[in-house]
Amino acid sequence: MFSNKKLAVAVSGAVLLMAGQFALADSTTDIVDALVSKGVLTEEEGKLISKGATSKAKADEKANKSRLKVSDVIDNAELYGNLRARYEYRSGTGPGADTVANLGVQETEKSRARGKFEFGVKTNSGKWYSDIAFATGSSASARSDNFTFGGTNTNYNAKESIYLKRAMLGWTPTDWLTVEAGRMNNPLYTTPMVWDGDYAVSGFQEKVKFNVGSTEIFGVAGQWAHGKWESVSFDGANGGSNTAGSSSASLLFAFQGGLKTPITDNSLAKIAVTQYVYGGQRGATAGTAFKPFLSTDKFSTNATTDSVNNLDITEIPAELNYMATSNIGVRLYGDYVYNSSAQDRANLAGAPYNTFGGEDTSWLLGFRVASAKDLKSFEGNKAKAGDWSANIWYQEIGAFAQDPNLNDSDFFDSRLNLKGGVLKAQYNLEDNVWFNLAYGHGSRLNNSLGTPYTAGQDLSLNIDKMDLLQLDLTYKF
Repeated sequence: MFSNKKLAVAVSGAVLLMAGQFALADSTTDIVDALVSKGVLTEEEGKLISKGATSKAKADEKANKSRLKVSDVIDNAELYGNLRARYEYRSGTGPGADTVANLGVQETEKSRARGKFEFGVKTNSGKWYSDIAFATGSSASARSDNFTFGGTNTNYNAKESIYLKRAMLGWTPTDWLTVEAGRMNNPLYTTPMVWDGDYAVSGFQEKVKFNVGSTEIFGVAGQWAHGKWESVSFDGANGGSNTAGSSSASLLFAFQGGLKTPITDNSLAKIAVTQYVYGGQRGATAGTAFKPFLSTDKFSTNATTDSVNNLDITEIPAELNYMATSNIGVRLYGDYVYNSSAQDRANLAGAPYNTFGGEDTSWLLGFRVASAKDLKSFEGNKAKAGDWSANIWYQEIGAFAQDPNLNDSDFFDSRLNLKGGVLKAQYNLEDNVWFNLAYGHGSRLNNSLGTPYTAGQDLSLNIDKMDLLQLDLTYKF
């Protein structure tokens, strides 16, 4: 009898395991009935096992019905996103937006609460993958996903719009090559001095990465639309010039090569060289020159044409990461930009150009310190609950040094010919919830030139000086 009881327990376990693996309640009942008829299990034991198997089958069926369904050809899918609430104060002084007769220094202030929402889904299927994401913002600004609480003076608390932020398809034919197409995240190693973090590129890009010993070699080639991409009409009577009102196809080609290498067990360095090549012109008429308005001119959106003529830009970003203690990491970083065609760009704009005035260069130097468990987590900016960081940098952007369509819209209002510094601090309340405080101050770099922009500026001034304060609370899911 004792042996039969031991056998009953063993069989019961096997039956429950089978039920858990296959959730076949009917088959389990048949097996239990057979064991009862053979005298291996008592009738009461059989009923108990059958009841457990039936309950497990129903629970599995309910769980399966509640899961997000994806195509059978997809290996996995990931839903992700983030929500951010922000208080922002922005102020500036400079020549204002009135008439030519009113060129006196004016002051503008903005105090507002803002929000940001982004959500998307990533999928993988063998060597193929995708990323589709939507975000709040404005169709007129590629450099900001923010919306302002309360709406506008004529549209109170209007529902915010959602725009397509990314829609890309990727392919990894080998472990060292990735090819992507669509609207994508910027793949370049760079800084906000040159590229706004919210800006998405559109077109094609190829990425390579491989190791030589302990050194990682990486490279990027990008072929992106940078303005209207359409056919162009030509007027033979005017020497083949563009027909009035037409726009030429504008392309941006980027080529980057770099390396990341350890120096010691607790330090590593990273550096890259990027060359930007522009095809076509951007603006209402191909060939229209970039024209930064002078400091004595009135403010006018027409005074600055967002052309990309005479831009032959080289960028060199670099950083050094090391663990100062067992739980504190330090980063020294910088970025340097040089436009070899800056003088031609200035000549076409009819603007004064001083070879030694810095109009052809931009540069940034920064310092970051943060809590981190090791060098890898610090270098990857992977923060956990209770972690903190502080970041400070100084930068100067030459009036003819870089593309005004790409640089950061927050701390320096998407402007060129501006210098200044930023201090940012962060504390993680949870792994996925953090608080940021940031302050930035900027001033005009060359007083004989204005502070040109393209679109999306927040201060309606030809800036002499500006200040920005931001308080952020971000939730990531």
